[in-house]
Amino acid sequence: MAKITSYEVIRIINRKPLFLSDHFARFENTLASVDSNIKVENIQFGSMLYKCITDNNIENGNIKVEAIYATESKTLEYICHEIPHHYPTDEQYKNGVPTLTFAYERQNPHNKIWNQNLRDTVDKFIADNKIFEAVYVNSHNKITEGTRSNIFFISGDKLVSAQEKDILKGVTRKYIIDTAKRNGFVYEEKDIDLSEISSFDAAFISGTSPKILPIATMDNVSFDVENEKLRLLMQKFNEVINQNIGQ
Repeated sequence: MAKITSYEVIRIINRKPLFLSDHFARFENTLASVDSNIKVENIQFGSMLYKCITDNNIENGNIKVEAIYATESKTLEYICHEIPHHYPTDEQYKNGVPTLTFAYERQNPHNKIWNQNLRDTVDKFIADNKIFEAVYVNSHNKITEGTRSNIFFISGDKLVSAQEKDILKGVTRKYIIDTAKRNGFVYEEKDIDLSEISSFDAAFISGTSPKILPIATMDNVSFDVENEKLRLLMQKFNEVINQNIGQ
């Protein structure tokens, strides 16, 4: 029987889910793309999370909520469980991390549907090359996103990312863009050709676990990990996180 697994990974800080309502909205949209008749209530989603936090005594970590849909019987099973997390070290936040590009183009980038074969392939690529993340490049040689993250570039006062239609609309990404706009950045979405990445001052990974993590290198291109605008954005985004969880 064919099954489709939709999922969300939510970061828990001091026993509180970060950006909970945004994760629910994306989870709801992904389920609707699988079957428009699927309904999940916000309160049900939140209850699953808090029960998982309590049952597993999670102070800080990551929780994965899965909705496993059987296409023949049209039945849905929910699973909520803690997953291993790999948060960047202080040294990685300070010095940045290495990345390499990887030729791949997701067919439905807005939906979080689990693809085990792809995950195994990119995990091996990352491990074999001793890098932190692989960055997808599509068939037109354009940078899109990381395998577990969104990718941003900085040029002067400008924050640049791939076009939203080509990438997963990350929850962390949404708050970073908002934070950047409120702190003097001009935000631009565009097709980013691999050949032009050397023109940017700085670059970073964003996501549930890394938050904002400077990129030191992408292929043979180096970036300024001490860029003033990058460091300002990191500081301001950490303040947004603290506000969201009530610190």
